[in-house]
Amino acid sequence: MAVDRRFLGCRPRRRLDWEEDGEGRAVLLRPKLGEGRLGRWVASYFKNPYYQIRFDEFGSLVWKYCDGQTQVSEILEQMRERFGDRIEPAEERLYEFICKMHRAKLIEF
Repeated sequence: MAVDRRFLGCRPRRRLDWEEDGEGRAVLLRPKLGEGRLGRWVASYFKNPYYQIRFDEFGSLVWKYCDGQTQVSEILEQMRERFGDRIEPAEERLYEFICKMHRAKLIEF
C-alpha cells in the first residue's frame, strides 16, 4: 500500500491528557463522561474519572511525538531509528495507527 506523501507532512496533535508509566509507556486519560462541563463535574465525584488507554512501546513513541509540531515523516524516522526492521513496513503501520487514533478522537490535525 502506498502512503500519500501529504500524510507525511501532517502534524498530529494529542487531544487527551496522558501520563507515563514506570516503563516509559504512555497511558492516555480519557474522561469517562466526556469532555463537556457537566460530564467533567459529575466525573469529579468518581474515584477515578478517566478510562486509561495503555500503549505499547510503538504506540508510546508515536503518541509522544504527536505534539502538533512534529511531522509524521519525522515520527517515521524516529520509529525506524528505534525499532529497526521490527517495525517494517513502517509507513503503512504508522498510517494505520494514526488513522485509528484520529477516528477514536485521540488526536487531531
